[in-house]
Amino acid sequence: MNKATFNWAILLIYLFLIFYFSSLPKIEVLEKAPEFYLRDKVLHVVEYGFLGFLSYNAFKHNKFLNKKIFFYAVMFATIYGITDEIHQLFIPNRIFSLIDITADFLGSSLILFKKLIK
Repeated sequence: MNKATFNWAILLIYLFLIFYFSSLPKIEVLEKAPEFYLRDKVLHVVEYGFLGFLSYNAFKHNKFLNKKIFFYAVMFATIYGITDEIHQLFIPNRIFSLIDITADFLGSSLILFKKLIK
């Protein structure tokens, strides 16, 4: 398996995992995690930060996206976050949240630091 195929496979698996966990009315593991202020938002930033990173790794193999790869990776992760929030409208005990979408965008934007560090 070449690197591009591997990166796309990992991205698709991660997208499925986000969808799966969003389909659960409540997530038992999170209920056992330590409580702190804005815990849910921090988790969104981390979750979508990783999604932004995986998106970047998958998209970097497309020669047509080379100059705007960071933009496309952030937009892809953010749009997926929006669709995930819409999906949660149909799940018991879950809600649509604009604040979660903002946290998703901020998390996925963390990959821009990779460009700034170079």
